[in-house]
Amino acid sequence: MPPERLVPWIALSLLPGVGPITARRAIEAHGDPYEVAFRLPARAWRELPGIDGDAVERILSARPTLARRVEAEWDAAVRSNARIVTREDGEFPSLLAALPDAPCVLYLRGTVSDPAVRIAVVGSRRATAYGRAVAQSLAGELAERGIEIVSGGARGIDSCAHRGALDAGGRTIAVLGSGLGRSYPPENTPLFERIERGGALVSEFPIAMPPLAENFPRRNRLISALSAATVVVEATDKSGSLITAGHALEQGREVMAVPGPITSEQSRGCHRLLQQGAKLVQCAEDIIEELSPIYRNAISPTTAAGDAPDPCHADLAPDERAVLALFDDPRPVHVDRLAESAPFGIARLQAALFALSLRGCVEPLSGGYYVARPRAGSPRS
Repeated sequence: MPPERLVPWIALSLLPGVGPITARRAIEAHGDPYEVAFRLPARAWRELPGIDGDAVERILSARPTLARRVEAEWDAAVRSNARIVTREDGEFPSLLAALPDAPCVLYLRGTVSDPAVRIAVVGSRRATAYGRAVAQSLAGELAERGIEIVSGGARGIDSCAHRGALDAGGRTIAVLGSGLGRSYPPENTPLFERIERGGALVSEFPIAMPPLAENFPRRNRLISALSAATVVVEATDKSGSLITAGHALEQGREVMAVPGPITSEQSRGCHRLLQQGAKLVQCAEDIIEELSPIYRNAISPTTAAGDAPDPCHADLAPDERAVLALFDDPRPVHVDRLAESAPFGIARLQAALFALSLRGCVEPLSGGYYVARPRAGSPRS
């Protein structure tokens, strides 16, 4: 059985048609959350804004089995190694508790540090090689300064942001659009295990909730609320990342965007944000200098922007430097084009590309293409 104090909050979260705002209004009007969840009469529900007759019928119909569903939900959370916390618990992040639509309960695996300086790094699921490299590099640079990275655990930019933070020895939080008992996307299960050990998995949805399309716009408000700023790395005109940016603006957070090639469909949303006044981001220092002093003063000091050593690009052989200099475009470059520009033959070119790939300076793609990894601490083209 769940602790008695959790029962009404879990029950409220399971009532059909009762979202966080409706639950808050009901408690403000009638006090005791247990009374609201299990005993509030139909007349009182109808008096709440946004609740119609059909919604009231669904609530009343759910009541006979509600106690059993609460117990089953608690058992499922225990089996999934997830903790259920409410706004009354110290583990509930203070930035989320302040939201007018704060969840009734949060499901957690791992730990959420509070307080902490966090930056959301979000973007397209169908990320390009350029976007993936930038997201991972930015997240790593921020993590090295002690900044926690927040994202949504999705394919593409989100996954790269989480990996960048973890690879740099930092912490990261994934706010999921499904229950913690439903690993989505399934190929990210190993990544989620790393995140749990080096940060936290967070969801407001019941343990077995599948990744429904309507869940993702809803969870985006939590991503932005946890963060001092939201940085968008690649987004189409209709990307869900723009919803996250919108929530950030409503919540009084900073919004920033990474530019891409003007011909890239995947960067159109970012370019629109820039046209609307979002801060243009080329490196981690661009993000940090835009934060308010209360955040900047809490960030670990480091060398000045542009002075930080970049181990990827240090001590390169002459051939490797010559080949790396050919990458003057953020887009992938075919090996044939590199061969046309290289000051030596194909054999030396291929040897240099192999060495650069091992260092992580360039990333080999399918079809004979390569893309350069952005330099840490320096502007990206």
